[in-house]
Amino acid sequence: MDLDSLPRIGKLGKPWGHQGDLTVHLDALELEDLTDAECLFVDIDGQKVPFFFTKLREKGRDILVKFDDFNDPQSAGILVGRELYAPPGLLVEDGDEQWDPATLIGMNVADEAYGELGEVVALDGTDEHPVLVIQRGKEEVLVPLADELVVGIDPEQGLLVVRTPPGLLELYRGA
Repeated sequence: MDLDSLPRIGKLGKPWGHQGDLTVHLDALELEDLTDAECLFVDIDGQKVPFFFTKLREKGRDILVKFDDFNDPQSAGILVGRELYAPPGLLVEDGDEQWDPATLIGMNVADEAYGELGEVVALDGTDEHPVLVIQRGKEEVLVPLADELVVGIDPEQGLLVVRTPPGLLELYRGA
C-alpha cells in the first residue's frame, strides 16, 4: 500500500465536547463521501497513520469525528491541526480508471464568461496541482486544473470549458 499517494481530504480542528470528538475541516468533500470509510489517515511527523473511528457525523455546521482510543478532549488534542487523508481506494469511483490530464493537450479551451482562451499546449505544475499551459497567438495563459474550475469536457469536439478564478484573466490582459 502506497501511503504517499493517499488523497488529502482536510484537516482536524479543535476538540468538541467531553468525549474526545474532533471537528473536521473537509477540503472539497461532503460527509457522505466518507461514510464507507472504517478509518482515516492522519499525518503525524510525516507519517500517515490510520485511526479507526466509531462516529463521523454532522453537528450543526460542524463535522465531528470520534476516533477510537481518544475518550477526552485532552488526549484527542494531540491530533488538532493535523492533515487528514482518505484511506486507499475510498474516493475512486466504481469502474473509473485514473484520469490523465495529459489527454487535454491539443484541446481548445473556453472560459464560460470570457469565451475562447486558446489551445492547451502543455501541462505544468505538479501531479497534485496541474496547470494548463494555453497558447493564444503569442500569449501564454496558465490556468490551474482543478475539478471545481472545469465546467465541461467535450472530447469529440476537442473542447474544454473552464471557470477561471476571478481576476486571473485580467492579469494576462493587463486590466
